[in-house]
Amino acid sequence: MPFRCLLLFSVLILGAVPAGAGALLEGRVLPYRQVEVSAPVSSRITEMRVKEGEVVKAGQPLALLYGKLEELEMQRAKALLERREFEAKGARRLYDNKVIPEARALESRIDLELARLQYETAAEQVRLRTIVAPMDGVVVTRYREEGEAVSGGQPMFRLMDLSQVVVQCAASPDSLAEFALGRKVPVRFPDPGGSASAEGEVVLVDPCTDAAGKVRVKVVVANPERRIRAGLRAQVLAPEGP
Repeated sequence: MPFRCLLLFSVLILGAVPAGAGALLEGRVLPYRQVEVSAPVSSRITEMRVKEGEVVKAGQPLALLYGKLEELEMQRAKALLERREFEAKGARRLYDNKVIPEARALESRIDLELARLQYETAAEQVRLRTIVAPMDGVVVTRYREEGEAVSGGQPMFRLMDLSQVVVQCAASPDSLAEFALGRKVPVRFPDPGGSASAEGEVVLVDPCTDAAGKVRVKVVVANPERRIRAGLRAQVLAPEGP
């Protein structure tokens, strides 16, 4: 549901709107990105590596799935690859010395390439048993526990990126000139104990209006210390003029 957009010219709980100020939009803070990390294959969880609330980096292991059979298959494929590499080198020497025809040497090279593909396939099956974070963020939800079985595509974690936040609000069409794409605007985050302020950048002005005739506007604000939380109320102020 779109947030109400209020144009205020009176004293706010944060203080008076500066003279010469333009439209004031009220909205809510959203995470810059959030993703659900799902199990790529069906298996059993053998280890959970992170807890809820933990900050993780992209590529960091989140959980391990049972994969003993896949590890054995990878070892078998690796042994076969080493054998094919040895045979291909021998065939190459014999062909160079005109001991065997070119067809035999070509057959050996093809066998080597097939063995390499089998090994890479087996290695990928092993890698799929390690669930990794697709981005930097905070683990906000852990859906499963150790010992549980999961199916392919079943969610296991929800991650939220709060290194930046998005303030989403709705503007009247007649105020859109003050919120041009790419414009820097001040943003306030009121709370019962006071307020915080920051500068944001307008990254979206929706080309369509909603049922109430309002236009969705998104402003991105840097949040390197993650002090601004998703769900907070926010106020975006656009000064008059270009």
